[in-house]
Amino acid sequence: MAATPAQATDCKSLLGIFNQAIDEARESDGQALIDQIASSAECGQYQTAAQYRLGALRLSAAQILMARGRPVAEYERLLTAAEAPEVLWQASATLGEVRYGARRFAEAAEAYDRAIAIVNNETLTPTRPEKFEIDGLISRSGQARLLAANVKMADGGSAFVPTAKNQRDGTLGGIYSRSVRGIVPQVVQVPITFDYAKTTFTPIGEQAARELAQALKEQSPLRIQLVGHTDVRGSEETNMKLSAARAEAVAEFLKQAGVTATIEIKGVGATEPLNIMDSSGLNQDDIYALNRRVEFIRQ
Repeated sequence: MAATPAQATDCKSLLGIFNQAIDEARESDGQALIDQIASSAECGQYQTAAQYRLGALRLSAAQILMARGRPVAEYERLLTAAEAPEVLWQASATLGEVRYGARRFAEAAEAYDRAIAIVNNETLTPTRPEKFEIDGLISRSGQARLLAANVKMADGGSAFVPTAKNQRDGTLGGIYSRSVRGIVPQVVQVPITFDYAKTTFTPIGEQAARELAQALKEQSPLRIQLVGHTDVRGSEETNMKLSAARAEAVAEFLKQAGVTATIEIKGVGATEPLNIMDSSGLNQDDIYALNRRVEFIRQ
């Protein structure tokens, strides 16, 4: 990815040395110079531009190692450092993919949220990514949350991942964003989990339902649709009934929580499996978990 050199007239010397270090791929020197830029009264305003250039260098180096199939340990530091300033959405998205592949689903979801926030910041991301890239971030964030809520990790537990809030107004962002640079998320995979073969929420499921209610009360849509899905296990009739009943349970929870939108309910059983962009590293139980879901659809 090309990055425009940082420029300034009143601190040309320091920025010139920094740009030369980046052009020569001297990463450690670049970091040392950014520290000087940040502490300089004259050059501090160029810190973000400098962080962007250094982040792009680190991301490019990490991506080269990834393309060569090198172990994560060889590029994780580069990728984490590229993502740390939160100025380059591609770095956050790539870190999300690496965390997802390592089955660190909660961390992956958080990284995707950061990518979405950076995309939404027109100062940091003047050129809007393509629609398929934005849709991919939202979908991948939802999938990571579903897996974090369902999959038992090494410590024996699963996790609810709170959605990041918008820095401007404190409302929910991430998968619940009203829009991401003009792209309105139409289908949101909500990580509401249920007790086995029942319509009662798990503790994680209740947290997810409360967060959905918060998003809806913040945005006040007139109408929404809730679609219940199951995995393929069980009979078609049972799955259709269970998926509809679970969607109904979510709708009832939302009404009791004060959501005033008209809610349409639909159960589709296992007839509409999730379109998974990349299933590498996922096992069959993961696929089942991704297909057991309730989707919130804007109308």
